[in-house]
Amino acid sequence: MSEHTRQILVRGRLRITDFRLRLLEVFVASSHSALTQKEIEARIGAHDRITLYRTLKSFEAAQLIHQVVDGSLENKYAFCLHDCPEHRAQEEHAHFLCNQCKTTYCLGSISDLAITVPSNYSLDKVQLALTGTCSACN
Repeated sequence: MSEHTRQILVRGRLRITDFRLRLLEVFVASSHSALTQKEIEARIGAHDRITLYRTLKSFEAAQLIHQVVDGSLENKYAFCLHDCPEHRAQEEHAHFLCNQCKTTYCLGSISDLAITVPSNYSLDKVQLALTGTCSACN
């Protein structure tokens, strides 16, 4: 496992374990797109599902990954690159699902998007899902 991966866990204040390193390597290798749980399981190999679930939750809490809402019915997760604004979990950004290859990409910030809600509503989070054809499939 790379020193870079270890440093990500340290910055996230997570204990370094072989499983966490292996799982984080999967996300780092796929940092351009979101992964379904099935894809994650296929890439990490032998594992305990409870450990996977708990590790995903701890990665989310540490803002290393975020859940992706892309209009599909699958749970997907994307890596949060802290030095890259469009991947920060704490910033609002859109997700783009390609209708052809079924890959989901994180797009840039949507903070400039003007969204208004009635005065008696309180907005906590915006999740924008876009669909179409990605540049690789065009």
